[in-house]
Amino acid sequence: MKRFAALILALVMACSLLAGCGSKTNDDSNTPSDGWAPKGAVTVICPYGAGGGQDICARIFAKYAEKYCGVSFVIDNITGGSATIGNTAIANAKTDGQTLGIFTNLAYYDATITEGVAYTTDSFKQLINMCGDGTIIVARKSLGVTDTKGLMDLAASQKVIWGGPEFAGQTLPRMSLEALTGITFDHMIFDGGSSTLAAILGNNCDVTAVFPSEYASVADEDGIVAIAYTGEERLESYPDLPTVQESGYDVSFYMLRSICAPAGVSEEVAKYYTEKFEQVLNDPDFQKDMKEAGFSLYPLVGDATYDYMMEVYNAQIDNVKKAASQG
Repeated sequence: MKRFAALILALVMACSLLAGCGSKTNDDSNTPSDGWAPKGAVTVICPYGAGGGQDICARIFAKYAEKYCGVSFVIDNITGGSATIGNTAIANAKTDGQTLGIFTNLAYYDATITEGVAYTTDSFKQLINMCGDGTIIVARKSLGVTDTKGLMDLAASQKVIWGGPEFAGQTLPRMSLEALTGITFDHMIFDGGSSTLAAILGNNCDVTAVFPSEYASVADEDGIVAIAYTGEERLESYPDLPTVQESGYDVSFYMLRSICAPAGVSEEVAKYYTEKFEQVLNDPDFQKDMKEAGFSLYPLVGDATYDYMMEVYNAQIDNVKKAASQG
């Protein structure tokens, strides 16, 4: 009898273990067994090249998204068309939750100022915003300029080539300076900050604006000089670098970086990701990694991300149109 009871107890325990295995989800964060969760690796489309600010941010995010979602997050760099090709890929992706994108609010201007762009402000579902960054204007050292006024005076007297993706963080500061002063630069198109910096270091381009995370990789190079920061206050990481406004030009620029899905994803999918990604935003190690990479944290979750982006969009769209018409 005792042997029979022991056998029954063993069977009950085995069934319990099997039931536990059957209810285990594909992550380590207690997702309900009947709730939505990604099935296998999630693709994050990055519309800019490897090594640039957007790519660096995406890869830091992916590391922590994997921690909270329990699946791999794979960065897919789809470049070209000053990021419009990658943004189109995000907007046209399947709405099954398996494809997301790293997004910048500047993409909202594309349909207005770039011919042939089909996506609009309604083509993306914003999930979280991670940071908001100004840019550092840099030039090849042999150009001989060290501040914004020197750069603008030189551009007024001779050809100066400003490189970067059009209507992106690298070139919108240029457009703002052109619209303000009437002084124009020659343009050289690249697919991101890293390739633009390589051209400057190779003396094939004169000037650009890059994010602090991108500048950090070349800050010790002798062939490049930082001229100014486009934010309204100096950077903590580069306190000796003046702002553009300090040189007498009323120009400032910030770019927001978010994670989005294509419009049309279900509320269940959006809810899953906003809850998981909010954990990413609150992770002290994530915050530390982002700051060490040169990003300025600006956390927003869910619809608050879209609402703020549209507030910025509506405040700046007229200036962007004016700058584009003079570009």
